[in-house]
Amino acid sequence: EYVKQWYQRRVRGYLEVLGCAGHREPGTNSTRETSFVLDMESVYLFFCGEESISEEKTLLLYTLVQGNPNARTYILSRTDTEQLLVPLLRVLYNAECHSTHHLYMVLILLLILTSDDAFNSYIHDQMLSTVPWYKERVLVDISAGGLLVLVILRTIQANMTKLRDRYLHTNCLAALANMSSKFHSFHPYVAEKLVNLYCNFVKKYTKLTTACQNGEGLTEVQAAEITTLEDVIRIFLEVFNCTLCYSGRNNNTLIYEMLHKREAFSRFTTHPTLSEHVLNVETVLGCLSERLETKTEQEGVSVTGVQEVIEEVVRQWPSDRLQITPVLKFEYIEEAESEEFFIPYIWTLIFSQSTLYWDTSRITLR
Repeated sequence: EYVKQWYQRRVRGYLEVLGCAGHREPGTNSTRETSFVLDMESVYLFFCGEESISEEKTLLLYTLVQGNPNARTYILSRTDTEQLLVPLLRVLYNAECHSTHHLYMVLILLLILTSDDAFNSYIHDQMLSTVPWYKERVLVDISAGGLLVLVILRTIQANMTKLRDRYLHTNCLAALANMSSKFHSFHPYVAEKLVNLYCNFVKKYTKLTTACQNGEGLTEVQAAEITTLEDVIRIFLEVFNCTLCYSGRNNNTLIYEMLHKREAFSRFTTHPTLSEHVLNVETVLGCLSERLETKTEQEGVSVTGVQEVIEEVVRQWPSDRLQITPVLKFEYIEEAESEEFFIPYIWTLIFSQSTLYWDTSRITLR
């Protein structure tokens, strides 16, 4: 109780002061009423200086982005946010080397960043010549947005098969959904991974529901897994749906992959809760299939021919044929009793990072 009071008096006071810090360009005078001013460019570059952002820097960055509107606005106004984004993604990519708290902080930051439409737009214009730490495949000329999607998909897959951390899972899907209306110019590998992960969840869901329909008894864990998988599939369908509604003309590679795996979408056209989320997908894929059948009958079609048909159909597609749905938007809201998370976390960092001697037999962190 004493520690909690200390946090509320001292730490929250510090956070309130930090939250009022304003931005001043070097060599200029600030006229805004702020507790003090910062050179935000120097602060920003401080966070961008490492290949993989450290845990204490991540916590400080969260404190600024979450608590200081001036800092958040400045960071989101930068046109080189890939310098900040890539070190954050490398932490997620090497999740096994970092604490759970560190991963939570990175995911919260990504959720905050992706709640901004401008950020979601221009990260797809920021090209990375190579990503040497990504080991599954050599990535050349991929956008920062494409890399963000790849790392989030990889985290979702690892979490569903190993960790099963609901908080991790929720934040990953929320960040993916936030970006969906601004997806564009996907690297073919990104489009393939997005559709394949969706298909993997569909296969697992189908296997479990088929067993249930055949009268096979399901354990309590399996029944809960069906519910979880249905929620995941619904969010993926909403992501595809939102992309087709708002940026379909810029996503030929994604539509190509969806067409290739059409069966994974069409199986839900009569599903009691998922059918409404697959209507637009089926409308687009059905139109493309008809056009391809006609072209095949006339002259045959190659992979290049399929891509040309997709480009033609998407370019001429009348927007009124789709049922426009609201843009997906999830925002991070810090919990009222956040000190229950932050007090042990802060003291853990102090213990591990400071050069002070601590008698470990007298330390209790809950």
